Amino acid sequence: MEKLCIICREESDNFSDEHVIPDALGGYYHIYTVCKKCNSDLGSSVDAKLVNHQFAEFQRYLLSLTGKSKKLPNPFSGTHHLSEDTSKKIQLRLDEEGKPVPYTITNVSYEESENEGSGTKVSICIDASDEKKLDGILKKIANKLQVPIEQFEGIDRSVQKIEKPNIKCSLSIDLAEFKIGLLKIAYEFSVDTVEGYFSDRLAIEISKILKNAEYDSVENFVSIGSGFDHEIFDGMRDYLDLESKKHYLVIVGSQARGLVCLVHLHGMFSVGVCLSNSPYPDSLAVIGVNDIEQRSFRKIYPEQLLKEVFAPPELRFQYYFPTEYAAQEFLDMQASDKFGFHSTETGTTPVFDRQGKLLSSDLYSKMKESEHLVTSEALDGGGIVHKFPIQDELFIKILPSGKLVQVIAVREELRQIAKL
Repeated sequence: MEKLCIICREESDNFSDEHVIPDALGGYYHIYTVCKKCNSDLGSSVDAKLVNHQFAEFQRYLLSLTGKSKKLPNPFSGTHHLSEDTSKKIQLRLDEEGKPVPYTITNVSYEESENEGSGTKVSICIDASDEKKLDGILKKIANKLQVPIEQFEGIDRSVQKIEKPNIKCSLSIDLAEFKIGLLKIAYEFSVDTVEGYFSDRLAIEISKILKNAEYDSVENFVSIGSGFDHEIFDGMRDYLDLESKKHYLVIVGSQARGLVCLVHLHGMFSVGVCLSNSPYPDSLAVIGVNDIEQRSFRKIYPEQLLKEVFAPPELRFQYYFPTEYAAQEFLDMQASDKFGFHSTETGTTPVFDRQGKLLSSDLYSKMKESEHLVTSEALDGGGIVHKFPIQDELFIKILPSGKLVQVIAVREELRQIAKL
């Protein structure tokens, strides 16, 4: 059965496994809504800009992320030189264990003698590992100088060993084109997650940018931060374990500001992508967690976030007592080992009117009615405190006496126990 590809927006029955976060970066988020041709094109013109970025190569090296090639990238590739002798050209190659090893590039220099008839002085600098190649190099030099090879017999050979060479490297850093890879991640995550986003006017525009690899148009959308501003996620550090080997994708909707996706690739990039200026529900929030070590990806919604990050909420009540005697009586009951609150079998707290008649709403329903009046603050030791003023006159039942006490506010404490 044919369906629309989310990149070219044409019907196809030939779809392939698309990594939203590239496989080479430790991505384990798969979708199957990109046709085979677009998948291939994205790999070469979009993902490659991200995967082969200098910062990405360093992180792939540190995390031993080989990707489909099964080959560890060498972020130190290129030609460098010794700081104390710029004529000595050096490469940093990876050994079998993936450790960088200096390699001296063969260099042959010629110097004509100032004394007439004294010939040409030849200096050869090779890496110690290439010593077996020296005879072949000498033959080439002899041919070039048109002298017999025997003339090089007894050549002075010396080995120079530098224990800790100071190697000067030059790096070329892309500051713009890699962002198309971040735009692709945000777009695919949103199409896969937010109902109706595929038909959004700006979603259509983004899919064209990705299909045609329009690098110059990317920053119209990847506009929050430079791509390297990890401070974008500072407000979420209490809940996201940004030091762990995980990538995070965060979608946030807003009636006023539209749809935004924040992308954090561990140790590499952090950016905000403005995906739409159309109104989306303020309640829309989804976190994607890509765990590199566990080789997994999952989406987490607000209710699940609360369950995983916080302990079950603790409720503390603010009471109203008509007299000092009533207040003291309550304190005496509270001091008892048997003190408690009446609750249902499901764990909810029923509420009553002044005459002790059970109300149809439970305590949480009454708290929800005053959400617009809630005040919040940080909880010592990590967590959040919400204070709900109770607008209606309601009572809860004290155990074991069964007496009613009036509640005028509820303090809900959410103590943090983990990070995503």
